[in-house]
Amino acid sequence: MTPEDTRLSIVILTEDSGRDGRATVEALVGRMLEVVVPGYGRHRVDFLPSEPMEEEAMRGNVWKTDGKNPREHERRVRLLKYIARKLLSPGTFVIFHIDGDRPWAERDTSENIAKFDRKVLMQLPQVVDRGRANAPRTRLRTKGDAEPPAPVLQIEHLLLVCPFRSIEAWLYQNVRRASEICRREHGGRHVGDIEAWEGKRAELDELPAPDQALCLKKAHNMELASRGFPAQLAYDVRKSFAESVDRMGRCGALRAALERTRGWE
Repeated sequence: MTPEDTRLSIVILTEDSGRDGRATVEALVGRMLEVVVPGYGRHRVDFLPSEPMEEEAMRGNVWKTDGKNPREHERRVRLLKYIARKLLSPGTFVIFHIDGDRPWAERDTSENIAKFDRKVLMQLPQVVDRGRANAPRTRLRTKGDAEPPAPVLQIEHLLLVCPFRSIEAWLYQNVRRASEICRREHGGRHVGDIEAWEGKRAELDELPAPDQALCLKKAHNMELASRGFPAQLAYDVRKSFAESVDRMGRCGALRAALERTRGWE
């Protein structure tokens, strides 16, 4: 096995349209993978930027539109085709980040989860079938000329990352960094509230609006994700962070690919 054989590609798609939205999700995913396979070689993982037009289709909830608006319909179809192309490529995984938009206790009522299943997972095989049916024939085949095997849609390589209610419920798990930011930027206004979460981390998933609970709001999400994020502590809460990590862990191909990255410089 060569060093190149140990590389894998992960595409990040996020509904977060903020300036640091995608980078924040990428930083979190990097820490989540550490829980799945401790010691994996992060330097051997290529976090691919999704193409700008496909990123546009993730924003504004276009991914779950009903198709009545022609422009939004075109953007959604473009997004599905992009995901399908990536899932037809061996060794490539797609992270699809959406928020549950509900407290964890009400997760069974999440519209976003239901629409992800119906408008993404269930439609991707149809997108691939239509693409193959419409593909131009490049040449006539002679008798006995073997049909090349068609690439397989690796639907299990599409991995949903879904915080409840929103990504701040995960980011605020970084209690120490959040306390530092609060002192640095806001004179320690909410330090007491933040530090109280050290002993009741499970409450973060139940907040109706986590980003409104603190002076930090969304302004420091990237710092919270990339500087000392306590992935194992967040996992041990056994709520939405653990659910998304476990979803990754059940993907045998991802675990195997991560294992192959270990021990390579």
